[in-house]
Amino acid sequence: MEPVKNEVAVMFSGGIDSLLASVLLQQKYDKVHLLTFDKGYLEFGVKNNLPNVDRLKATYGPDRITHEVVDLKDVVKKIAVKKIFKDRKKYNMEIRWCVGCRMGMNIGGLLYALEHNLIGYADGSNREQIPSDANLTGTAENFPSIVNRHKNFAMEYAVHFMTPTYEYGSREDRRTKLKELGFDIDFLSLDTTKKLSGLMTKQARKRSQPMCFSGWIIHWKRNILGKPVEQNETMTVDYIARKQAGVVQDVIKNYFAEKGVAVDELVAARQKDIARIRDGFALV
Repeated sequence: MEPVKNEVAVMFSGGIDSLLASVLLQQKYDKVHLLTFDKGYLEFGVKNNLPNVDRLKATYGPDRITHEVVDLKDVVKKIAVKKIFKDRKKYNMEIRWCVGCRMGMNIGGLLYALEHNLIGYADGSNREQIPSDANLTGTAENFPSIVNRHKNFAMEYAVHFMTPTYEYGSREDRRTKLKELGFDIDFLSLDTTKKLSGLMTKQARKRSQPMCFSGWIIHWKRNILGKPVEQNETMTVDYIARKQAGVVQDVIKNYFAEKGVAVDELVAARQKDIARIRDGFALV
């Protein structure tokens, strides 16, 4: 097996966090692979981010930025959708749908990094969006316990999960930086209303990231009534731990088995390179 490449994948929606993550990562790695996941299930505008993809390529070079739309429907189905009714006895809908979907994207990034022999993959999670009573838009993937759980799980496969925007200032700092670089800021990333009235305006039609209508439905109380989303950190950690110990490992194993690759052998080969992976590259 060839040495692990000094390249990284990014879970790229085109929102300000994944966009800034891509900008920061290209400063440290030879190539950044942008992965836009087509998750299905009432998701629209998967290619809305193409103008910003083109800007990234024009700014940093097409040899250093690649983009791929990855069909993730089967992964999301196996991890979240298939057991969504059975899991209702232990977990709320926010966890079963949104956290499960987000976990599917994490596994999509992990699979891509393994298959393409990259040092790791990244997302746009950030500390500012840790859920709280005062933070209506906070999401569970930003809890430190969740971030660390994904990092530890990825490391079991000798893959680094990186969060370059986690400590990067405020939301306004991130917007300002991207505007200075000439990138489009998505309507929802401008912190305008997420209520139905806001989505019906002409401004809302200018999108630079996909629109997850199923997620909007799940968060209808927040979007219509302004009520906080129920975020239970302990319950979320339990859900992720259970999925990682079962169906997630099966998804990874079966994905490579279909390609005639034994994932254990693949990881073992990466393990031999683990010291260089940890010490030789500038991890973010």
